[in-house]
Amino acid sequence: MSLAVSVKAVLLDADGRVLLGRNPRQEWELLGGRPDPEDASPQDTLRRELLEEAGLAVDVGPILDSWIYDLGELGRVFIITYRATLGDTPSLQVSEKHSALRWFTADEVLAAPMPQGYKDSVLRVL
Repeated sequence: MSLAVSVKAVLLDADGRVLLGRNPRQEWELLGGRPDPEDASPQDTLRRELLEEAGLAVDVGPILDSWIYDLGELGRVFIITYRATLGDTPSLQVSEKHSALRWFTADEVLAAPMPQGYKDSVLRVL
């Protein structure tokens, strides 16, 4: 079985909160996704995904972390997280990929139902 790759953003707002989306497993997660063939780089993937998932233009910064997420029968995913900042004054638009989008403080991230790898990535910048 091959290992899927997913590129995720630790996206901070002006108040230092991170944007998370609620996925179909009812967990909170960082926004982003798998590279498309037309993406020239992981940064292009993040810019495209954040626009699709939240209607946001972002500036992508450095790599923060990488880890392997084991989803059991659903497989394993190699996660790469990048720091990102808002490119303009946003208004969130929820896509079909998430049931909700919300800005979280550091304490709220620690308490949220989400994989520890995401929490570790967020804590690298908060």
